[in-house]
Amino acid sequence: MPDQTSTHDHAQILDSAGADPRKVSLLERLRQRWWGVLLLVTAAVCILWLAMTDRLGLYIHPRYFVFTVIMALIAVALGIVSVLVHVDTEAVPKRRGRTVLQLASVVGSLAVVGSMVVLPPSTLSVATADQRSVNSGTLAGEVQGQDAQTVLTSNPDFSTFGIKDWATLLRQTTRPADLEGRAFTGVGFVIADPDAAGVFYVSRFVVNCCAVDAQPVGVPVELDGWSQELKAGDWVEVSGTLTAGDATHPLVVGTAKVDKVAEPADPYDY
Repeated sequence: MPDQTSTHDHAQILDSAGADPRKVSLLERLRQRWWGVLLLVTAAVCILWLAMTDRLGLYIHPRYFVFTVIMALIAVALGIVSVLVHVDTEAVPKRRGRTVLQLASVVGSLAVVGSMVVLPPSTLSVATADQRSVNSGTLAGEVQGQDAQTVLTSNPDFSTFGIKDWATLLRQTTRPADLEGRAFTGVGFVIADPDAAGVFYVSRFVVNCCAVDAQPVGVPVELDGWSQELKAGDWVEVSGTLTAGDATHPLVVGTAKVDKVAEPADPYDY
């Protein structure tokens, strides 16, 4: 014999149209879950937008581009599915505080999207370089796939060297005299040397994974009065010759020709 009590209870939870109020509408499901979905889709859309505008490289290493874009597409698909797929959910009483919090989350997410669209992404600043200190981190152990001494004995084409290659070579070589007289050409931004008024670094950020771990590296340039024509953060092309320096800078770029240039489309080294 059916349990009359359970039957009666079940009847009470049916509304006048015979629908179970525990099965909430699309709007109710959105109210309960939309903030998480929106945050997920917002982040994914921002990533896709950066990729389509060739600005993703300002945040992550190029070797992660394909993986990141695929994950963003999956996130968008999952976000859409999570909204459209019907899932029975118990009705949650509306509470003013909870609604305000959800609304604040939505507004915050939209503000992030809006700022990324209105304010275009930019490279890391010279202030970040000052905080992380040029050449203070661990540089890559190789110069174009070889250790420093092998490079010196293999007579490489130095014209293909980037700022990272030069900075690594100068830091790791045990025979700085072997580099004296070498022609140097490099493009980077200016970082002042706090210990030498007549020296600045032509620098770039080296990205190993993403902008969070970016490390500023640079090559010292000796040029009296440089601060009268340049300021920290200016992008320049430096041409000169490596010459003997002092205990702090065993080698510097001397007799340098310095020209201001526009920031390159790809401002980082990898």
